Amino acid sequence: MNSKAAVNAAVSPHLATITVGKKTLSSYAFIAGLLIYALYSAPFPANPGLTEFMIASLFMLFVNIPTGILVMSGGFTIYQKYGLFPVWIHVGFFLLLWWGLYNGGVVYHWQLSDIVRDLIPCVYIFVPLLLLPAMQRSRLNWQLVFPWVLSAVGVILSIRFFFVVGISPLDIGKMSYFDNFLYLPYDPTVSFAGIFLPIMAVHTWKSTSFFRWMGSLLMITGGFLCLGSLMAVAQRAPLGMAVFSFFIYFMLSSRKSLKKMILFLIILITISVLAKDQIVDSYDLLVAKQENYGANGKTNEMRAVLNETSDSVYSLLFGIGWGGLFFDPTYQSEVSFTHSAVTFFLLKGGVLGVLIFLYYLSWITYKLLQNMKMKQLPYLLSAIVPLTIGLVFQPSFKTLTYGMMITFLCLLFSKSQEGI
Repeated sequence: MNSKAAVNAAVSPHLATITVGKKTLSSYAFIAGLLIYALYSAPFPANPGLTEFMIASLFMLFVNIPTGILVMSGGFTIYQKYGLFPVWIHVGFFLLLWWGLYNGGVVYHWQLSDIVRDLIPCVYIFVPLLLLPAMQRSRLNWQLVFPWVLSAVGVILSIRFFFVVGISPLDIGKMSYFDNFLYLPYDPTVSFAGIFLPIMAVHTWKSTSFFRWMGSLLMITGGFLCLGSLMAVAQRAPLGMAVFSFFIYFMLSSRKSLKKMILFLIILITISVLAKDQIVDSYDLLVAKQENYGANGKTNEMRAVLNETSDSVYSLLFGIGWGGLFFDPTYQSEVSFTHSAVTFFLLKGGVLGVLIFLYYLSWITYKLLQNMKMKQLPYLLSAIVPLTIGLVFQPSFKTLTYGMMITFLCLLFSKSQEGI
């Protein structure tokens, strides 16, 4: 062996260790960013500051700058080497991002602050393009780790809500509470954890294991803290869909395990007895809200968006760009946001924007159906609910963790992340 080969042989293990160490460190930086978000930020931060800058920096450390530049600048051929998405999804994101910026800034001259507020949600929704390459490089099995990280974020946000409002879970149902514009229960991870943790408490339970019993008890507690925060703000759609998800899981899982079916019934009966007053009072609040508000102005909002975009052929095809304002009859003023992702992309990107967005979601749905396994049912039920909420009912599609939900669904059919 010559001297050069000897040096390479000696150095290679150390270089490999350093590379693995960096990958692991950046993965933990990403998780730390999500936990900092849960502890100190909010779903819709009014004035992003040092906390949001720290979160963005930790995420950038995970994604790395070259990958970010590749995705944002349209390096389509190079990006295809990852083998993660069809080229048309990358092209569509590129067009949405930059044409919307040109449209809002040059054609319509919207305010810079409004442009940035619209640009960020677009990046959040397409964030799997940035995150999946980093997760592919990572040493962690994100398919296994990520749902628990997202659940931790949801539980922390729910606990924060109870502290901010100054109530305990026993106060649920007395009135509809308000958390001073933080909107913590509206975060997608709250509804995710509210479904995922109770289902997994049953799904992973073993009657012979004391630690599984304790784990299931912790999961039930965390899950119902999340559901409790949703009940405290009288969120109709996520609570209704959560009940429907539990019903689907119960019907499908009871055919395989009699013990788990009995456990599920015991949990249901126990909670119904212990939290009877909270459940009945919350139900009355939900019914009253439905009677008083109905669709909460969403149909009027849809008509207003259609009127705005049909003002000209150009706005119908390409929208009014990032930062665009429209008159919302619900608020009787001009606003820049809508209550669903569909109307958001129609308003800002026109028919072209909606088609790109729907193609993106359709491709993910197709891949999920193509690779679906019964053991993935708890994960699918938990993630689909918050995604549907943002798609149709609430502006939660503008949150950081909405993109994390889409990323998690992409992980479920990722060949490099086998585990669930």
